[in-house]
Amino acid sequence: MRAPRLQVRAGARFEGVSQVSESTKQMAELLRSGARMLSHSCPECGSPLFQLKSGEIWCASCQRRVVIIPEGEETTAEAEIQLEPLERALLQKISSMTGLLAGQSEPGELRETAEALNALLASLERLRRIRKG
Repeated sequence: MRAPRLQVRAGARFEGVSQVSESTKQMAELLRSGARMLSHSCPECGSPLFQLKSGEIWCASCQRRVVIIPEGEETTAEAEIQLEPLERALLQKISSMTGLLAGQSEPGELRETAEALNALLASLERLRRIRKG
């Protein structure tokens, strides 16, 4: 008995087969960049989680960082989550102050901007020490 011949026409769509989703493309890119797929899934969308080379855990579908909290460490993780936006804000302010400093030539303005920048850097350093434990 001969095997049936299959014909595929250009442009034909097959039911159940769809184009690769954007999140699937993101997952493939993470794997190519050296990330590791974990056995855990995202609590929001259920997609697999990935551990980046930096150690961060990432959801490719939600496009955000995920924190896995071991049992009994809820308060430490909650503090970490609350400190993250503060660190981002400090980094943004440091970046904008650096640009401002580069454009100043008046000694008084330079001193004032440098003092503010110094205070921001000190705050960032303290925040990072707190996060390390």
